[in-house]
Amino acid sequence: MMKHVTVTTPAAPQITSEPVRRRPEAGTRRYRHVVAPLVLAVLVVVGVGLSAAVAYHNRLGVTNVDGISYMGIAREYANGWLPDAINAYWSPLVSWMMAPFVAAGLGLQTAFAVVNCFAVAVVLGIGGWLVWSQNHRIVPAVLFMVTSIPALMSAVSVQTPDLLVVAWIVGFLWALRWADQALHGTRRARLVSGAVLGAVAALGYFTKLFLLPVAIGAVVLWLLLRVWSARRRREPVRHWWTAPVATIVVFAVVIAPWVGALTVKYGTVTLGSSLSVNIGSKFDDGGRATDWPFLPVPPNPHAFSPNEDFTPSVYKQGPMDNPDPDVVPPAATSTTEDTGPRVTKESGIPARAAYYLHERMLALPYYLQKISTFAPFAAPIALLFAAALVIGVVRFRRYAFTCIVAATTLVYFVGYGMITSSSSGGGNARYYWPLFYLTAMIGALMLPAVWRLVRRRGAVRAVVACLAIAVVPVASFTQNWVGSPAPFYPSVNRTEPLRVLGPTEVPELVRLADQIRASGALPEGANVIGSNYRSLSSLAFLTDTHVYGRSGQGYTYHSDAMRSLFIDEGVQYFVQFDPATAPARDYSVAGKLVGTYDATISCSADRSTDPEIPCRVQIVQLAR
Repeated sequence: MMKHVTVTTPAAPQITSEPVRRRPEAGTRRYRHVVAPLVLAVLVVVGVGLSAAVAYHNRLGVTNVDGISYMGIAREYANGWLPDAINAYWSPLVSWMMAPFVAAGLGLQTAFAVVNCFAVAVVLGIGGWLVWSQNHRIVPAVLFMVTSIPALMSAVSVQTPDLLVVAWIVGFLWALRWADQALHGTRRARLVSGAVLGAVAALGYFTKLFLLPVAIGAVVLWLLLRVWSARRRREPVRHWWTAPVATIVVFAVVIAPWVGALTVKYGTVTLGSSLSVNIGSKFDDGGRATDWPFLPVPPNPHAFSPNEDFTPSVYKQGPMDNPDPDVVPPAATSTTEDTGPRVTKESGIPARAAYYLHERMLALPYYLQKISTFAPFAAPIALLFAAALVIGVVRFRRYAFTCIVAATTLVYFVGYGMITSSSSGGGNARYYWPLFYLTAMIGALMLPAVWRLVRRRGAVRAVVACLAIAVVPVASFTQNWVGSPAPFYPSVNRTEPLRVLGPTEVPELVRLADQIRASGALPEGANVIGSNYRSLSSLAFLTDTHVYGRSGQGYTYHSDAMRSLFIDEGVQYFVQFDPATAPARDYSVAGKLVGTYDATISCSADRSTDPEIPCRVQIVQLAR
C-alpha cells in the first residue's frame, strides 16, 4: 500500500515595493559622517568669524532708532526693572538675550552684536544642515551657505531683531520638517515633534509678533498640502490630529506667563500691540498726519525715548489732548484740494476695505522692487520652482521639504505684502531678509533635480546651468560685501564695501556725543527735545539722556506757549540742528546757550531726503 508523502517547498520570497538598499561603501560612509559635516562646520566658523569681525568693527554705532528701544528694554531687564521692561509693543526675545551680557558688563551695542552673531551661527548651521541632509550632497549646502555669508555679514551690525527673525525661520523649518516626517511614525513621535513645533512657534512669537500669523499660516498650509497628498494616495490621515493639537497646547503653555505679565501691566488681555498699531493704520489714512495732538513722553524714568512703548494707552498719555492753537505749529500749505483724510476710522467697512485694497495695489510695485534690491535671484528661483511644479520635475511626495520651504516663503511674502505701503516705498529692506534666505534654500534644494535634468541635455546646457547657478552667490557677494550693484539689477543695498579688518570705526555721531559728555552741556539723565527727533534719539542714547516728542511735529524754541509746555513736562534742554552754513541764531528768548558743536550727521528731521552734511548742533538750557 502506497503512502502519501507530503513534500513541503520553501515559501516564495515576498516582493515589496521598497527598493533594495545596498550598504554604502566605507568611503561613502566616511564622506557622509566625517568629511561633509566637517566642511559644513568650517563654513559655519568662517561665516560667524567674518560676521563677528564686521560687528566688532561697527560696534560703536547706533544704526536704528528701533534698536534703541530694544537696547533700553534689555538694560531694564539687566538691572531688574521688570515692571518697566515688560512691553507689549516690542517683542522681548532679543532684549532677553541681550540682558545677561549687559548684566555682565558689556555695552548695549556689543551685546546686540553678540546676539546677532548667534543668529548667524543658527542660520548657517541649521540651514546648511537642512539642505545637506535632504540628499547628502555637499554642493547644494555649500551653495546655500556661501550665498548667505555675505548677506549675514551685511546684516550683523543692524540693531533690530530682523536677523533673529531669519534664524527663527530656519529653526521653524527644521521643526516643521521633523513634524512632517513624524506624521507616519508612532503617536509618541507625533506628540514630541508637535510639541517641539509649538515651542519653536512660541519663540517666533517672542521674536516678533508678526511671526505668529506666519507660523499659523505656514502650519495650516503644510497640513493642507500633506492631507491633499495623502488623499491622492488614499492614505489614512485620521491619526495626524495629535501633532497639531500638541503644537497648540505647548504653544499656549509656553506663552501663557508672558501674556499674563502683559495682562497685569496693561489691564487687558493682549498678545501684543504692534500688529494693532501697525495694521490698524492700513485701513484709513488718518494716521498719516504729522500734526500735534499730543506730546509723547518717555513711558518710564529709565526709557531713552517715547518710542520704547507705542501701545496707545501708554504712548498717548502725554499732554495736549486738546491742543492750544498758539502751541500747535502752523500746518503746511498744500496745493491739493482735499488735504484731510479720505477714509477715517468712522468710515464704513466697505469704504475702509476698498481703501485697504487700493493702497496695497499701489504698494505692490514698491514691494517687489524693494525685494529685488537685496535678493535679485528671488523672482527667478520662484519662477523656476513654479515651472518645476507644473512640468512635474518637483512633486510633493518626493520633494516634501522643498514644498514646505516654498509654502513658508509664500506665507511670509503674502503676509508682508498685506501690510506694506507705498508711502514708505515698500518699507525697509530688512523686513524682507527672510525671503533672501528662503529662496536661496529653495534653489539649493532644487539643485540636484535641475542638474539631473540638464546633464542629459548635453555639455553646453550643463555649462549654461553652471553659470546661471553661479550668479546667485556672485550677486550676494557683490551686493552685500563689495557694495556694487548685483548682476543685472541697478539697485544696491550697500554703497560701500564692508570693513572686515582694520581699526574700529567711530561714527561721527559718537564723536559728537563724546564731545557733549566731555563738555557737560547735557548732564546724564537730563530731559531733552529738539528740531531733529531721529538724530536726537541716537544722541540721547549715547549720552544717557531722555528725549521727548516724535518726528514730524515741528518743535521750536522760540514759541512761548510751546516752550512753557516743554518746561511743564520736565524738559530741560532744547537741541537745535542747523546746516553749518545757516545764519547764527539768537537763543536769548529761550534760555542759555550751553554748547555749540560741528558734526557731519543727518541735520534735518526728514530721513528720506537728508544726507549727512556738516551740521551745527546747539544746546539751549530752557528757561521761562
